[in-house]
Amino acid sequence: MALRAKIVLLANLGRNNSEIADELGVSVKTARKWRGRFGQCGLEGLYDEPRSGRPPVFDTTLRHEVFTAVVGPPPEPYTRWTLDLLAKHLVDSGFASVSLETLSYWLRTADIKPHRVRGWLDSKDPNFREKRDRILALYRNPPKDGVLLSIDEKTSIQARERTRPDQPLRPGRARRVEWEYRRHGIVHLLASFDVCTGRVVGEFADPNNSAAFINFLTKLSKLYPKGKIYLILDNGTTHCSLETKRFFSKHKRFVPVFTPTHASWLNQIEIWFSALSRHALRYRSFESQDDLRKQIEAYIAHHNRELAMPFEWTTKGKPLTGATAKARRRSRSIPRDFRMAARC
Repeated sequence: MALRAKIVLLANLGRNNSEIADELGVSVKTARKWRGRFGQCGLEGLYDEPRSGRPPVFDTTLRHEVFTAVVGPPPEPYTRWTLDLLAKHLVDSGFASVSLETLSYWLRTADIKPHRVRGWLDSKDPNFREKRDRILALYRNPPKDGVLLSIDEKTSIQARERTRPDQPLRPGRARRVEWEYRRHGIVHLLASFDVCTGRVVGEFADPNNSAAFINFLTKLSKLYPKGKIYLILDNGTTHCSLETKRFFSKHKRFVPVFTPTHASWLNQIEIWFSALSRHALRYRSFESQDDLRKQIEAYIAHHNRELAMPFEWTTKGKPLTGATAKARRRSRSIPRDFRMAARC
């Protein structure tokens, strides 16, 4: 297309076909063809005309058989279709033998990608909208008679020690991390995120059960001695157990607000957990559980000292962003990825 456009541009400058052919290194016939095509049809004339091509070897019935097979379940014990399985299926079904290149071409032209699998989950909560709207209302207008806390557990954080030290990055080579590791157990973290201030309170639970969760709530009641304590909670076992329900019935200061099922993205503590994993835990080696706990405690202290900031729930674009995102970008004091895009 670029060559054909150059032919037209040179023709517009008054060059004849021979001069155009000499300058662009093409034949006079080529220059004459595209100059004439443009004169007759304009820009559309620079495109190739439809070609009949080679007569098809296989009819549409065989192609439809491939499409029918690939949208159905693969043969046992396979979990997804491959080109080899499709070719074997056609032979075993009495159809013709088709090359892998042809099968790949058919799937590409139909925009069918059996090698790609994407998970999905649909909430069947009958009160999804009501629960969602209540949480959004609390985020946009925090209660005046108490504090609003987003609470959850980050369970089974592995204390993994790399068998060899990391190799630092160099020009042209990324940092290298040893993939072989030793396990030193797991750690369960209970944490609350103050929606109005962004401060985090954390406590380790071993084991992670209703008793540990109630103890954490007792700790929060001492940290916030006045007013009510509104809790944004998911539908986890420890949050909905009989012991926890009895605790809430005896302590009226606590006002639990549960997210809809399969909607943990409404819980702002999940953003902080993501930041914790990306900024303090990923690619780090821990010699013991105590080493892991110290790292988490250090990050919580650093967050409360340097990064604590509330989130702002907006009604357009990406609903959950930093409350003073512009100020953050100006100061560059807080990473930009400390945000979350959550659709509601």
